[in-house]
Amino acid sequence: MLVDDEKLALLQLERMLTNAFSERGLLERITEIHSFQRVSEALAHAQLNPPDLVFLDIHMPEMTGLKAAEHIQQIVPDVDIIFVTAFDEFAVKAFELNALDYLLKPVAAARLQKTMDRVLASYAASEAQTENEKPIAFKQKIYCLNHIRFQSSDGTIFVPKWRTAKAQELFAFLLHHRGAIVPKHVILNMFVPELDKKRAMTQLYTVIYQIRKCMKEANFKLIIETDSIQEGYRLLLEDTVVDIEEWEASLISLATDDANNYEQLEQLLHQFDGDYMGNYEYMWAENERERLRRLWMDHAKRLMQHQYAAKEWESLTRLGDRLVGMNPYEFDCSVLIMEAYDHLGQYDKLKHFYYKQEKHIREELDLPLPDNMISWFQTWLKNRKGLPQV
Repeated sequence: MLVDDEKLALLQLERMLTNAFSERGLLERITEIHSFQRVSEALAHAQLNPPDLVFLDIHMPEMTGLKAAEHIQQIVPDVDIIFVTAFDEFAVKAFELNALDYLLKPVAAARLQKTMDRVLASYAASEAQTENEKPIAFKQKIYCLNHIRFQSSDGTIFVPKWRTAKAQELFAFLLHHRGAIVPKHVILNMFVPELDKKRAMTQLYTVIYQIRKCMKEANFKLIIETDSIQEGYRLLLEDTVVDIEEWEASLISLATDDANNYEQLEQLLHQFDGDYMGNYEYMWAENERERLRRLWMDHAKRLMQHQYAAKEWESLTRLGDRLVGMNPYEFDCSVLIMEAYDHLGQYDKLKHFYYKQEKHIREELDLPLPDNMISWFQTWLKNRKGLPQV
């Protein structure tokens, strides 16, 4: 099923898909292709004829593709969804909805072939599961980037409705220490230091009850275990994954410099859209925030070195902007960023980047830029006719 409000885009995508399957000798696997310009018509069709594979545009007037995907997943939980968009900032949202892949417009034939690899791998896994008659249970998921949200076992993503700010923070604190016993006295000293012990314990029991009730109302299965010996609480996650753990494990698995891993590395870096519990001013989470930022930056610099060698200038500048935005004092790849702007002919952006970095470090630290940046920029200015000299 193809859904896009632009008719020409639908026709082109249908043609490219037909060619992609045909080149692999798999055209007979497509029994039907249905194209829709209106989301409402696509949803009505899906109710009667559940699709196996959906290509879904994100930016549509009637309903966004992200919202439409939620409806389609409710109708057909096992459907494979591939988002098609002109804006790469939607990629993270796409993967939060368990999309199989996403494509940037205009869709390139080579990139579509990689998507088809994922489609066929997904089908092969599904067929093997059917043959073995051992279905894999879908795990619950907790998202921690920016703000906490849950993904239930049916794939629905939702934000829990906390009764109080203390209930929200205490859950976040237990999640932060998941699997470990958090002593009650630590919790009391952090959350209600102004209360006497009796009143503080009463409030603690109330907040724990609110958390459990919130989880029950959301049909999200977690265990808050009470340890009477050590006088504390422990959050146990059974059949539940945490997004940041999953992300870090995937990132570490790509540590070797395998050229085939760079595309996946780029996707993982895109997924890091914000900070760990970044929407909350929880000081106790700051060390973990900084650790994850450093992990992201280290791998971003590694990818930028590859992009430089591969002359992927636009990708390099986009990633460089994120890197500098995360840490203005990160200069390891500054020359690579300026060279990329130069190759793209974006001279104004190059100068803006340099002068902004120079102003920031002088105002904040009263220091000059690194020598290699100054030397490269002065040489570049001298080689550019008609531009003022430093």
